[in-house]
Amino acid sequence: EEDNRRSVGQDNSPPPSIPAPGDSAGAKEAAAELLVAEEEELAKESEGKREQVVLEELPVPPASPMWFRGILGPQDLASVDPIRGRFLARLRQLASQRAEVKADGSASEEECARRLSELCLSSDDPNTAGVRLEELGITFAFEPSSEVFGYRSHPLKPGGTDQELSVESAGEYVSLVEEFCLSTGVRRQLDAFKGGFDRVFSMERLLTFSPHELRLLVCGEQAPSWTREDVLNFTEPKYGYTKDSPGYLHFVNVVTAMSPEERKAFIQFVTGCSSLPPGGLANLHPRLTVVRKDLHAPGVYPSVNTCLHYLKLPEYPTQELTREMLLLATKERGFHLN
Repeated sequence: EEDNRRSVGQDNSPPPSIPAPGDSAGAKEAAAELLVAEEEELAKESEGKREQVVLEELPVPPASPMWFRGILGPQDLASVDPIRGRFLARLRQLASQRAEVKADGSASEEECARRLSELCLSSDDPNTAGVRLEELGITFAFEPSSEVFGYRSHPLKPGGTDQELSVESAGEYVSLVEEFCLSTGVRRQLDAFKGGFDRVFSMERLLTFSPHELRLLVCGEQAPSWTREDVLNFTEPKYGYTKDSPGYLHFVNVVTAMSPEERKAFIQFVTGCSSLPPGGLANLHPRLTVVRKDLHAPGVYPSVNTCLHYLKLPEYPTQELTREMLLLATKERGFHLN
C-alpha cells in the first residue's frame, strides 16, 4: 500500500502535528511551522517567476543582415549630423570634379596633373581660400562628435587609421563613412529596435499601411491643416465669447490664415504638442476652447491651459492686433503664459 502511494506521487511526509485541546504552546508551534512552510512555498514561486522574467528578457536573435539597407540615405545623415553632412557633400563634389578632369581626353597629361593639383575643398566663407585635403590630416577613421560612448575613433577599413584622405580617395572615403553611419555602425541599435518592436507588433503586419498612413498613425498630423469651417465647427467659444463675438471671429480668421509653421507653433502653444491626432481638429479631445480674458492693460498676451486645451484670449479691438499678439505668444518659451 505504501509502494502504491509512492508510485502515484503522493506526499508521504508525515502530517503536521495537531496540538491537543488546550495546548497553547503546541498551537503556537504548529502555527509557526505552517508559516515557515508557506514562506518557503512563496519563495519557490517567486524564484520561478524570476526565472521566467529572465528568460523573457533574453536578447532577440539578430534580424537578417542589413534588413534596413536602403531606408536611410545621405539626407538622413545630414539631418542628424549637419556638419558632417556638409563636409561629405563637398567631398562628393570634389570627387566629381576629379572624375571630370580624368575623363577629359582633350587635355594633356601635364594639364590634367595641374588641374588635379589645384583641386581644393571649398569653404563656407567666400573670402577664404580653399584647402587641400592632404593638409587636413584626416584618416580613414570615423571620429564621433562625442566620447560619451567610450571610443574616440573607429577605422572605416583595415589599416584606415594609417591612411590619410586625399583627392584620389575622396569618393571611397564618402562611401565608407555613409556605410558606417547608415548601415554597419547602427546595425546593433536597429536590430534591437526591430526586435523590441516585433514583440509588440510584428513589422511584417505593417505592410498593410503606406508610409504616409503609418506616420500619421504614429506621429499624428505633423503639418496641421484646417479650414475656416473646421475652426468654427471644432472649437468652442465660452465664458465671454459666443460664435458671433467679434473677438472670437478675429481668432477664427487669424488661425485660418496661418502658415504651416505658424499653425504648428500655435498647436504647440495651446496643447503642449506640435501635432494633431489623426483626423485633425475634429479628433482633438478635449476640444479647443476659446474663453475671454479680461483686458486690463494694453499689451496683455493670450495665455493657455494646455491640459484642458483652453485658450484665454483678450478681445483685441482689431484682427491685426489679434494676430500680432497671438503669434508673439506662440513664440514665447517657458510656462509663464500657461
